[in-house]
Amino acid sequence: MKGQAMYEQILVERAEGIATITLNKPPFNLASFTMLNELKAAFDAIESEADTRVVVLRGAGERAFSAGADLGDESRHTADTGRSFRELGRLLVERIETFPKPVISAVRGWCIGGGTGLAWAADIRIASETAKFRAGDVYLGIIPTWSIGMVRLVHHIGRNRTLDLLLLGEDITAARALELGLMSKVVPDAEFDATVKATAQRLASGAPLPIQAIKEAVRAQYYDGPDRAAVLEEKWAQRILSSKDAKEGMAAFHEKRQAKFTGE
Repeated sequence: MKGQAMYEQILVERAEGIATITLNKPPFNLASFTMLNELKAAFDAIESEADTRVVVLRGAGERAFSAGADLGDESRHTADTGRSFRELGRLLVERIETFPKPVISAVRGWCIGGGTGLAWAADIRIASETAKFRAGDVYLGIIPTWSIGMVRLVHHIGRNRTLDLLLLGEDITAARALELGLMSKVVPDAEFDATVKATAQRLASGAPLPIQAIKEAVRAQYYDGPDRAAVLEEKWAQRILSSKDAKEGMAAFHEKRQAKFTGE
């Protein structure tokens, strides 16, 4: 499928099995109710598209992936709307983590607050050397509320590093984010777009069912425990090892050619 869906605060483009979702409120791509609802709608639409194999999430312009929530948005400053906004942010983090297709976050420029929630939840996380990250909520008198810093981050980078990141709230470079395991790779800005595209193309060429199985089991390892992950391993093995894609993968290996997977 090729083409572009129309939204107010995001762009969605599809080509060659890759759906690119762009947070489109430059220069800082601040999150709003509209943006988060549109992100939810975009992920819902993409999930049902058999010919879309991977999602790339990025920010418009070069200043920021996203500098977090729009703190000047009065529409979310009541108790009810504030809770609704938090729940929507949590839903999106959960959606990215449990999405059956791989999600790449492509981070250029600032990534702050809620922006880190979206970026760090992705399966593969690529940063330009220009990227800078900040989780400094405590210096605004608040806490992170999208279930990354307060819920998942220890599982990703450990207790001590999580406390360093959240309590000090210092800006960290892309290189430091890579050291912490928050980023998968960091590349020069001139190579950023090409690296994101090449990574997306590689993921799009993989077998869809094994990718979904791995995402589900890896989440289960920390979310539910090893016993649940073991159950999922066997469940998926029974389904996948007799699949058409498994036969195609073995045939392609022996014939020394690129496999053509269909998701069956």
